Formats: sequence, C-alpha cells, structure tokens
Amino acid sequence: MNHPEPKPTLLDELEEISDVPTLPHVATQLITLLDDPDVSFKRVATLIEEDPPLVAKILKLINSGYYHLAKEIRDVKQAIVYLGLDEIRNLVFAMSVYSTFYNVKRSEYFDYSQFWVHSAGTAKMAMVLSKYLKMSSYSSTYIAGLLHDFGRLVLQFFFSEQYQKVFQKSMEENVPLIVAERNELGLTHAQVGFWLAERWGLPESIALVMLNHHEVTEKDLEQNPLLALVHFANTITNIWGATLEPNPPSMGLDEDPLWLEFCQLHPDLRALPMLEMLQVFDMHLEEAESFVEKMEQIKKITD
Repeated sequence: MNHPEPKPTLLDELEEISDVPTLPHVATQLITLLDDPDVSFKRVATLIEEDPPLVAKILKLINSGYYHLAKEIRDVKQAIVYLGLDEIRNLVFAMSVYSTFYNVKRSEYFDYSQFWVHSAGTAKMAMVLSKYLKMSSYSSTYIAGLLHDFGRLVLQFFFSEQYQKVFQKSMEENVPLIVAERNELGLTHAQVGFWLAERWGLPESIALVMLNHHEVTEKDLEQNPLLALVHFANTITNIWGATLEPNPPSMGLDEDPLWLEFCQLHPDLRALPMLEMLQVFDMHLEEAESFVEKMEQIKKITD
C-alpha cells in the first residue's frame, strides 16, 4: 500500500532556501566579544573600523542630535569614550542588522519601521529592567530584545502572502498573532526565529529567548532572567502601542500574574510607583522611535 508523502512544513521549505540573509560580519564578531567582559575599547574600535560604510552611518547618527552631544564626534574611538562601550556595541549591532532584511515586502499589515520600533523598544525596555533591578550583568540583554521577533521578518520576507493571511485571521478572530500563526502556518515566528538563530550561530541564550519569549513560566522568572526580561519588555512595548499586533494586549502589567510574581522575587520593583515606571519606559520607547527615524534618514542618504 502506497502512503502519501508528508506535506512539507514551512521549516522544510526554509531549509531549501539558499539566499537567507546572513548576519553582517561586524555583528557576528560583536556577539563573540560579548562573552569577554575584559574586551578593550581598542579591540571593539578596530572591529568596527573594518566596515567603513558602517562607520560613516554611526558617525552620522551620533552627530545627528540623537545623543544631544555638544561636541562633534570624528571617529569610532572618540565615540566609545563619549558613549561608553556597551552603548556603542548595542548601537553598532542594531545598525549593522538594520539593513539585513530591509528589502522585506511592506504591506498594509507589516510595517518595517513599526517592526523596528517594537524591536528597538523591547531592547531598550529589557535594558531598563536589567539595570533598575541591579541584576547580574547581562551583556546579551539588548541583542536578545532586539532580535526576539526576527522570525516574523523571515516569514514576511519569504512567505509574505501566507503571512498576510495570518494578520487577517488575527483580526477576524480577535486572537494574538502567535495563535493565528500556529493555526494558519502550523508553526510560529518564535520557532522560525530559533531556526534563524541556529543558522546565524547565535549564542544559545539568545536563541532560546527567540524561541520562548511567549512561553515564560514561573520557573523561568528565577532560573532564566534574560528570558523573563525580554518577555516583559515585549509585553510593555505591545501595551504601549509599539506593536505589529492587530489586537494589542489590554491587560495592564499590574494584572499579569507572572509580573506580580516577578515583583515578589524583586521587591525593589514593587517599591517603584507604576506610573513613574511607565514614564521611564515611555521615554525609552521615544528613544527607539527616534532611532528608527534617524536610521531611515541615514539609509536614504547613504544608499
């Protein structure tokens, strides 16, 4: 008896695609340097200087007023001195991957700029939480937040028509995008993001954030704080309206059982008035919007 061949999944189809965008060299090397807490300014500057077009974009952004510096920055070493190693590293990574999927098809549902506001906003929020809670230094926090939804870029890039149906179903059935993805595609952007992370050779900690940022458990709050930080940062940016979700969450943080449990683990968080905390988050969301706006301007000038 002949059995029908199993229907290929989207992941099977992705495995057959040869032109999946690759992570820029500078970004790849920066991730490697994240593991070295003693990395020198000189080493980071030398790496960045290997990509002159990127250097030109960095200096344009820094001198555009984005950082409100009184003095013009003329080279990468000077930029590191003024902004600090962490900020430069995060900025360079964001700028170097910004153009990776820039040619993704736009649609009435998928706005690339809005996607980046959400991604950059989530990265900023995760850093705010990490620093405010005085948690152990997580050098990967910004990058994990920035890349958490990159599976959506892959879906839009290679399966745009199918992915538009996901948005339509999400709207029609009033369900989150991830539910519509699972129902329509048989997999989620989180699974696709994990596939991309493995293809790019990202550290396991970041890959698992890309896979599980919608699937956080009480155990993760204590055992996997990086995942928890990105999960809550993602929730905050969605609530704040920086989202691709047709149905943004209406539940506030103070109604989220996981968030309340997180506050139990970190009492300092409960001591900060919610309104004041949200004002801090709002400020960093504005920073994310400004970053994307400047990046759009710079890309138009340099392309």
